[in-house]
Amino acid sequence: MPYHKALLLLLLPLYFSCNTRTSKAEHSFYYWKSSYDWGTDWDHDKPQWPDSMKKVLGVQHFYLHYFDVDWSENLSMPVPEAEFNIYSDIDKLLKDCNYTPVVFITNRTFEHMPDSSCEWLAKRVAAKINAFSDKIEAYIIYSKTLHIYSRLPSPTYLQRDSIQKVITAARKGFITEIQIDCDWTANTRDKYFHFLKALRLHYPDKVLSATIRLYPYKYPKKMGVPPVDRGMLMCYNLGNIKDANTNNSVFDLKTLQQYFNGPSYPLQLDIAFPVFGWYAWFRGNEFKGIVHDEPSLMDDTITFTRLDTHRYRVMTDTVQGNYYYRSGDILRREYPDSNMLSKAIELVKEKVPNYHRIAFYHWNQSSIETYEKVIQKTFATR
Repeated sequence: MPYHKALLLLLLPLYFSCNTRTSKAEHSFYYWKSSYDWGTDWDHDKPQWPDSMKKVLGVQHFYLHYFDVDWSENLSMPVPEAEFNIYSDIDKLLKDCNYTPVVFITNRTFEHMPDSSCEWLAKRVAAKINAFSDKIEAYIIYSKTLHIYSRLPSPTYLQRDSIQKVITAARKGFITEIQIDCDWTANTRDKYFHFLKALRLHYPDKVLSATIRLYPYKYPKKMGVPPVDRGMLMCYNLGNIKDANTNNSVFDLKTLQQYFNGPSYPLQLDIAFPVFGWYAWFRGNEFKGIVHDEPSLMDDTITFTRLDTHRYRVMTDTVQGNYYYRSGDILRREYPDSNMLSKAIELVKEKVPNYHRIAFYHWNQSSIETYEKVIQKTFATR
């Protein structure tokens, strides 16, 4: 048997071991941080947590946030922001898992950008996706081939060409899908869809998917259906966070139920659910911002007093982290209730029965530990 064919038999199982599919939907998470650091992404008292939790939950796939695109007022053009910027150890996160690059594009980008720039933007986004993917795949390949080099006869440089051919062939299996995340409106629909059609031309051999919020899901005639292969139905961020009367802008079962009383959506869908939360901060009825903190923040009963199920009043002027609260400020706790989330998942699975992948947003230790039972139950059934 020729040497390169023997090497192919040695290498390919390492690259494609995670591609085996079962009849059940793939278990996935969104990873939305701007870096992956094996040393700081979780509690140091639990150094094996990522690997062990991936095995417990049977995680097979990640949606990996690459970067955002937003409109720059100063430059009068779209610019990349919030780029993924640390690649070391990314191979550990993606070990035995497929992944899909995700790019978030703000709606105001399409509000300001002329339609004539859509193809230019698609070309720029594709080039940046490819550059990010090259870096990530290099780390994955390096980690997978280290021990293979040690098993090759000396001098190993004689085998480098054969190894490179195998790696080039294997890389085609790393990314099979590209996802675009955009909260488009009826006014920006045409430009956004023009962009998606242009982007598809850069990836003729890959699946192109787009996130679908619940409003476009319910009103496809008004909002249009993206020209993509698949959609990801995002079952969260349901309310107006800036409205002081909103109960929970992240997740509310009653609000969710209102979106599932129409005909089926004319696009193959996967489904995603929230395992995250935050606090909406108000001074009077004025929205001050989002406070990203743990649910345990409200355990400080000296600083905060509970008004009802979701709202807490600041009792005294205080500084917490980067926030300066005044006495009388209100923090609205916006974390999904576990029981309500379980009911929502069963509802959506019934209404969208042909999903191929079920995902949670997002991969974070404290969030997963909080909702672990819900996630396990969801992943355990089709």
